[in-house]
Amino acid sequence: MSFAIKCLFPGAESNKDFEVWDNGPEPVLRPGAEDKGRIRYEIKSPENGEELEEGVHYRYGIDYNLLVEGEDYDLVERGPFIAVWKLDAPQPTEAELQTAWEAYQEAEANKPPVLTEMEQLQQENLLLKAQNSALTERADFIEDIIAEMATQVYS
Repeated sequence: MSFAIKCLFPGAESNKDFEVWDNGPEPVLRPGAEDKGRIRYEIKSPENGEELEEGVHYRYGIDYNLLVEGEDYDLVERGPFIAVWKLDAPQPTEAELQTAWEAYQEAEANKPPVLTEMEQLQQENLLLKAQNSALTERADFIEDIIAEMATQVYS
């Protein structure tokens, strides 16, 4: 998804302008299971005379150890998503991201293959040999011209 966003916004930097997250499989409660797995977590003890207040002294959460997967909850994979968006442009839609992803894949498929270091050195060696051969031929040609000029001057 990051590559698709970078196709749409070439100047965008991942983790600075946007963040793509993938939390993996996440539990989704089935109806009625919330009460079964509900647990109270203490935050801080109330001072003398202070009444307990939710969010200050305690909070409620779900303890999935008290629940049964497939009975009380299901694990659902929602895939990658844009969690943080700091660009001035509007956040792209799923359709725009899909189109950009396909364009990115096509561009990658049409890229010339990257040569290994050995292949690069072999190509460079061939080029240098060709240049050396051309310089040798030119030097031989110039030598022949000088010899011909010397023959005409001294004859």
